[in-house]
Amino acid sequence: MELSSTFTSPFAELAHVRFNVMLKTFTILLLILVVSGLSAQNIDALILDNKYDSALQLIDRELANQVDQPALHYKKGVVLQKKYDYSGALKSFETAWLLDSTNQKVVSELAEVNTILGNHKQALPYYKTLYSNDTTNTIQAIRLSKAFFNLRSYREPYRILHSVYLRDSTNLYINKQLAFSAARTGHDSLAMALYQKIIGTNPTDLNNYTNLVALYQKKENYKGAIEATELGLKVYPEETILLTKLGDLHYAKRDYPRAIVPYEKLLSFGDSIPDVVKNLGVSYYYVKRYEESLYLLEKSLAMRPNDPVAALFTGLCYMELKELDEGINYLRFASEIAIPYYMSDIYNQWGNICIQKKEYKKSVELLKKAYRLDTTKCDILFKIGNTYDVWQKDKTQAIRYYNAFLKSKKEKSDFYQQLTEYAIERKKKLGAK
Repeated sequence: MELSSTFTSPFAELAHVRFNVMLKTFTILLLILVVSGLSAQNIDALILDNKYDSALQLIDRELANQVDQPALHYKKGVVLQKKYDYSGALKSFETAWLLDSTNQKVVSELAEVNTILGNHKQALPYYKTLYSNDTTNTIQAIRLSKAFFNLRSYREPYRILHSVYLRDSTNLYINKQLAFSAARTGHDSLAMALYQKIIGTNPTDLNNYTNLVALYQKKENYKGAIEATELGLKVYPEETILLTKLGDLHYAKRDYPRAIVPYEKLLSFGDSIPDVVKNLGVSYYYVKRYEESLYLLEKSLAMRPNDPVAALFTGLCYMELKELDEGINYLRFASEIAIPYYMSDIYNQWGNICIQKKEYKKSVELLKKAYRLDTTKCDILFKIGNTYDVWQKDKTQAIRYYNAFLKSKKEKSDFYQQLTEYAIERKKKLGAK
């Protein structure tokens, strides 16, 4: 018997069904890939077109369907960063890193965003990771060094930058960063050589001059410091920092005629820098320009009323100008303010400690010094009297200082009232009038 032409084998039908299922599955997967690809392309296009809000909406929609997509979290971080939402960007980059910690772009962004937010300690491990992947990478060496600088740590940057310098000593930026770290790790000779080299290549960076001058001063090489300052002034002839530095260098070496030149130039700009006004006034005094000196020194005292140097030279100017009474008044004033206000307290407290240790002789010496430095603190007179009272059988000195305390001008307070009552009662017991 022949089979009908319309008969279909069961095996053929099953194969056909399987084929259709596979075809549909493949089609769905293909559509998913195409849609994902199109979404990724759309997100990238929106970012390129600076349509950040639209890009974020599309990213969030995709993440709502499937949250564990590190690439989308990374792109979200990039968009938020462009919108200056660094806190939000950091969260997105951290999520991307948790999903894929090997992605160097994510690590790089985590380092950068933490740095922008001032999270320098948190940024450092990421910079270390990037550098450890390729220690010959100059860019990563610079980034790691700057991360250490942010933490005011200089030894490791010096080591890293020095290794880069040995491979390429022509890179201006590397040379500058190495000089900076060398100066802070005691490699002064290398730092000075580098700054000199950098200035020769790029003479318009002001910081290089000031850093080089500081190194010369550290070495007490004033000639080198002056030459470096003058070199900078050839490029920036009216730069306040350099003019002040040059004046100060000459002033420190007591070369007053040379100090006058930059100081005068500074004041011609209309600035009234207190130290410059005072130093120029002192310099005028030494070249016997007394009236000009007096004008500036009194101006300096108006700005800083308790400057003993300005007061001293004001007095000396008056003496030179034959106004002796005024000169004496200023010299007396200078002697009074030259002693730090806290010295009386130091001697007073030291004296108290000696009393506790029963070192009465030393205590009295210290308390007398304290009182001479500040005669308004009359309670010290009481303490001296009381110390003599405890220490010596002969009560003459005790009575003398009790009397001095009682005659002194005192504040109206319970404290002084108690001291007064005690001194009076104690004098009675000692038989003193």
